Amino acid sequence: MFRQCSGAYSRIVDIVEFLSARIMEDEAAARKLLRDKTLSKSARWYEERLLMECAAKRRIIGIIEAARQNALATLVSKPFGEDIQWIPEALEWTTLSLNALALPYADHPEFEPVWLTTGRD
Repeated sequence: MFRQCSGAYSRIVDIVEFLSARIMEDEAAARKLLRDKTLSKSARWYEERLLMECAAKRRIIGIIEAARQNALATLVSKPFGEDIQWIPEALEWTTLSLNALALPYADHPEFEPVWLTTGRD
């Protein structure tokens, strides 16, 4: 997806791509620090915990993406008039969940302001 910016096109990053890249950066930083032999026990615990949190975030994103893809596939494949009232709600909660996971990275240059949407706006 692209948007026009001052006569040039800049890429709009998909939130899942954005989150995956940030998680990879967090993991790389934690692994680099864990190689430091002078790291304190509490710092080591924190970095190991960060790696576990990254793994948990990947799982959560996978669950959310599976739900989002299922809703979209159902929307496309169901004949008009069939009961698909759940789809807008499913798409909303998946979007809001991904937005919430992106919040810690709000200061990143690729963060999109629309991801600040909470559903109460």
